[in-house]
Amino acid sequence: MQKVRVYWNLHKNVWSIQDCKTGLVVDHKKDLVLDDGAKFVVRKGGQKRVRQEGKKNVHAFAVGYIYEGNAIPYVKGRLHLDWDRVKYDPYDDDYFMHQRHDDNQYKPKEWKEIPRDWTGWILLDSTENGNPKVYI
Repeated sequence: MQKVRVYWNLHKNVWSIQDCKTGLVVDHKKDLVLDDGAKFVVRKGGQKRVRQEGKKNVHAFAVGYIYEGNAIPYVKGRLHLDWDRVKYDPYDDDYFMHQRHDDNQYKPKEWKEIPRDWTGWILLDSTENGNPKVYI
């Protein structure tokens, strides 16, 4: 099993999966789960460039090992729908943010920054319209 970086591909509307050792994109998926121990990474140089140029680049992603099970994991007594939503806006957020699934996503103050040392399960999904959805 290989360690991977996963990021949303704006051109293909899917998750791109990049091998951490080679840096090569090895697959594309509409949804996947990273095992417990996964984490988020934001490269500050890329984030700074996005803010200066106003043009997005790949600088933020999830890192971990792809969960190979057949069903979405039942983790810590919570079903998929009970997981926290995750967002990252390179123009407004310094790091990945989360909120409970039942909080109002249109109230920005209810989003909280994920601790930089956080690790755990990460669900990477996409809607039928081709929008990314992330849960922890």
